[in-house]
Amino acid sequence: MVGLLAGMLLAALDQTAVATALRTIVADLDPAHGITRMSWIVTAYVLAAAATTPLYGRLSDMFGRRPCYTAGMTLFLAGSLAAGLAQSLDQLIAARAVQGAGAGGLIGLSFAVVADLAPGRSRGRYQGYFGAVFAVGSVAGPLLGGFLAQQQPWPGDFASWRWVFLLNLPLGLVGLAMALPAMSRPSRKRSGARVDVAGALLLVGGVCTALLVAEWGGQRYRWTDRPLLATATTAAVLLVTFVLWERHLARRADARPDRPIAPLLQLRLLGRPVLRLAVPVAAIVGATTFGAIVYISLYLQVENGLDPITAGLHLVPMMAGVLLGSTGSGSVISRFGRYEFFPVAGTCLAAIGLTLLGSLPAHSSAVGLSVDIFLLGLGLGLVTQVLVLAVQNSSGPEQLGAATATVTFFRQLGGAFGASLFGAVLAARLAGASALVEDPARLRELSPAAARAAAGEFADAAHAVFLTAAALMAFAFVLSVRLLVLLRRAGATAGQPRQAG
Repeated sequence: MVGLLAGMLLAALDQTAVATALRTIVADLDPAHGITRMSWIVTAYVLAAAATTPLYGRLSDMFGRRPCYTAGMTLFLAGSLAAGLAQSLDQLIAARAVQGAGAGGLIGLSFAVVADLAPGRSRGRYQGYFGAVFAVGSVAGPLLGGFLAQQQPWPGDFASWRWVFLLNLPLGLVGLAMALPAMSRPSRKRSGARVDVAGALLLVGGVCTALLVAEWGGQRYRWTDRPLLATATTAAVLLVTFVLWERHLARRADARPDRPIAPLLQLRLLGRPVLRLAVPVAAIVGATTFGAIVYISLYLQVENGLDPITAGLHLVPMMAGVLLGSTGSGSVISRFGRYEFFPVAGTCLAAIGLTLLGSLPAHSSAVGLSVDIFLLGLGLGLVTQVLVLAVQNSSGPEQLGAATATVTFFRQLGGAFGASLFGAVLAARLAGASALVEDPARLRELSPAAARAAAGEFADAAHAVFLTAAALMAFAFVLSVRLLVLLRRAGATAGQPRQAG
């Protein structure tokens, strides 16, 4: 458990740790032109993690969790070493993609291994631990990155921001050494099915191209520009081809069970009512978690004039809420076996917290802001890991890895698209204050009147971002109510898997 939690923490931290260190990194590696490409330091990681998560889940069902988890950690540590030693921005972006390819296995397989090892009812408590570590790691990332980036170079002229990546090496190796003995025996017998290489390529290509559209739309290109339309068309063709290919493989496996090619993503799983409702809720929760961390931190730096470390400290109430929600819900599930009402309560509290953030007055009190952020964190903590548990309890042992990876994949994908969506909302509402997004410290260079006007314009744009996230969470609340009704009718508990299938 400790080894798996260490791997989960590293993967979650590295999603957001560079958020507050980006300007320091760009100034060191490419001060002339890096500002236009610095978002790729984050995007490359999230893209690779989201695209590879279902691949790890499917391979682990075929070959066992242990070799797949080892491969994921090895890729993650190799990418961390390359990122820490990168000599150019291109090298760093490539290393971040390798890191993300490994993180896709650390995040998805940790939940699957717990489902293998833990009995039904106690599984809720352990999933609560992992949900807490994932969310707290994501929130703590900006604080850690900002702290390390502002230290003096050590040793010698070795830039301090490099330790954001290099500290992963000892922690990852210790975690891997602790976790592997518990997975010494494969969770499954090796399957005779072959790996769906074509499906993996189509999925990775389609997801990456679609996220390029979300990243470029309204910012690098207008939505009607030909390059963006061509990219969107390519994404649609790749994703539609992927769906058709997976359906073909499923029919072929039924017709020729002696020599099957196992589909990467079992589309039949999406036909199950539990998964059909849990997937969009997970995507919205992922979008809100990632977007809230980035834009609350940015809001504090621009509106309140805080430095990155102090802005990160203001996210501590969110960490406390996530920790309380995840561990508390896990304990309740372990004791009583009921979990179906937690997504409803979590999405409701998160929607309220986001709505309050969207109506904050200028220069609001620290207490009021902390309460709003705490409510958001508490809501996210109540819902994050419970969705994974609901999906696992509706799946058979032979599909456990694929089902877990599916919901984790869509949560990661939601985070990637959420960051792009909220960035588009922010850009659409900004004009004179747009430069402050790249460097909030420029407020100090303006006259008092101009600074107040620019900060007020940015605050209005940030409020629009929070209210957009609140509307998405309200939709997730509606879906969670439907999930509650479904699970109540099925009479599912954490100790009675597959009743809700």
